[in-house]
Amino acid sequence: MKLSRISVVGILAGCLGVTVALIAHYQAAPAPAGLAAFAPQGGLLAVESPDFAALVKSWMSSPEEQRWLASDNYAGFSRSRLFGQLGDAQSQFVATAGLPVDARFVQQIAGQQSLLVLYDIHNLEFLYITRMPAGDAAKTPLLGLRSRFEERKVGDTSFYVRTDGDPARTVAFAVRGDYLLLATSSDRIATALQLMQQPSDRTLKSEAWYANSVAAAAQQPGDLRMTLNLAKIVVSPYFRSYWVQQNVTQMKQYSAGLSDLYREAGVFREERVLLKSDTAQKFSSVDLAPVLAYAPAKSGVYRAIAQPNATTVLAQMQDKILERTPAAFRDAKQAPVADLSTPQAGDASSFEERIDEQIVVSPVRAMQLKPLSDLLNAMPAQAMLVYSASDMPTSGLTTVHGGVVLAGTGPWDAANLEKAISAVMAPTISVGTAGLSWQPQKSGNLQWAQMSGMQPLALAVNGNVCVLATDSATLMRMLNSAATAPHAARIAGTVAGFDHSSERGAFTQVTSILDQYHTGNAVAAKPDDAGAPPFFAGNMVSLSNTFQDLNDETFTESATADNVIHQSVRYEWKK
Repeated sequence: MKLSRISVVGILAGCLGVTVALIAHYQAAPAPAGLAAFAPQGGLLAVESPDFAALVKSWMSSPEEQRWLASDNYAGFSRSRLFGQLGDAQSQFVATAGLPVDARFVQQIAGQQSLLVLYDIHNLEFLYITRMPAGDAAKTPLLGLRSRFEERKVGDTSFYVRTDGDPARTVAFAVRGDYLLLATSSDRIATALQLMQQPSDRTLKSEAWYANSVAAAAQQPGDLRMTLNLAKIVVSPYFRSYWVQQNVTQMKQYSAGLSDLYREAGVFREERVLLKSDTAQKFSSVDLAPVLAYAPAKSGVYRAIAQPNATTVLAQMQDKILERTPAAFRDAKQAPVADLSTPQAGDASSFEERIDEQIVVSPVRAMQLKPLSDLLNAMPAQAMLVYSASDMPTSGLTTVHGGVVLAGTGPWDAANLEKAISAVMAPTISVGTAGLSWQPQKSGNLQWAQMSGMQPLALAVNGNVCVLATDSATLMRMLNSAATAPHAARIAGTVAGFDHSSERGAFTQVTSILDQYHTGNAVAAKPDDAGAPPFFAGNMVSLSNTFQDLNDETFTESATADNVIHQSVRYEWKK
């Protein structure tokens, strides 16, 4: 199978990186001594595998690979500037090497223990070293083309170099015993061959960012390991342009990182290590079990964090519950919620103001939020859980249910909470506080209060824990979950989860509506004038379809006594 216009670096790194999509049950044997001792210093990232050939074979035979190549997500990527730049680099490499660079080529050069080091993002400068079964390295197609290359020697080993094209592109390769080496720099491949013959301390293995990350991981490498020199990567303009998460500022606090991927039966587990640049900056960890108990199993998205400040708590309560948009309501014919607060009209002292200048409005909303803000500041939260889940759409739009759980340092005052929440809600759903009241509710052993009116918020207080939800049904699910949840401690800074299987259906229908492509009662996603698929209904939905066998994902972040951040991501697959 031929892969269109992806550079050699894209193929090698991509085949390694996308193995998170595989449904495989391969358990890697312990790897021999690391290849990092053969790589020159100066790398930005290193990708290692004890059996790269097995990973490539698993990916290329997986249904995820077939679905992705046929997906709108891949179609969108193929139209991107990044894809075009990688394609140009591939063409230059092909012209210099004199052979096609496709999936077959990757399979031919994929050995067992392997290392890929990237030295320059802009010029795609890399070194690739792989250990092959006895005799296989000498059978690679590159050796058949060595007559087109200039032969050079390092000690007792020959290597082959060719520079061609405009801009000039260098391809260099060598075979030493069972090792195959491929690089885009004659100096780096020569240095690697010299290190194989004469060991030195000036290697990738001895660089602080690499050595400290490996030491902090303190575990057997996974089926795939990536180590990153974040101090150099994050400041790169290419990182800022292409980093999907767009959290560059947050990433600047780390100097290096490492991620191991372990493939187990029905589960992929990713173990990450992040080294902070400023070790004096402390990380908050508490027992998150008291709030995690309220996250219903097999539904929605949740995130629990340790010791959030009052500003963070208030922002989450506003976003998930207190200031919901009309799209959150089930009935599409229901009018949007009106803002019934009194606008600032000016007074007799305003005669000197020019009527064509924008008036700076006083922070009325801040005043309305003040009672709740003061309450949250007076009762610092030890932990917070934010939860949301969607209904399957039945009439065009869907309802997104939400809840916020707070574990305080002491018992919550239900009456004060109700009063503060009413003050926030009154301007948008009432005149003054007319018609606003909290009615006691009960179902079996569960007790809570429900707000009257257009937005029937539900509130339950149980000692140090308070739960605020968008509706009583959501609150009951959360309370029932807490009643049956295990009570084992969960010491962490963040614990989050996403149930992909339960959210896929609603996500597909809602995103189709967002892109506004309708055919009668059916929703159809159509490309734009440039042929690009719609972002939500096409690109994102097809990515979800590619990983349709992924059940759920959980994330845990904690820190050790020496302030090293550890993140664990667990992917559960359908069996």
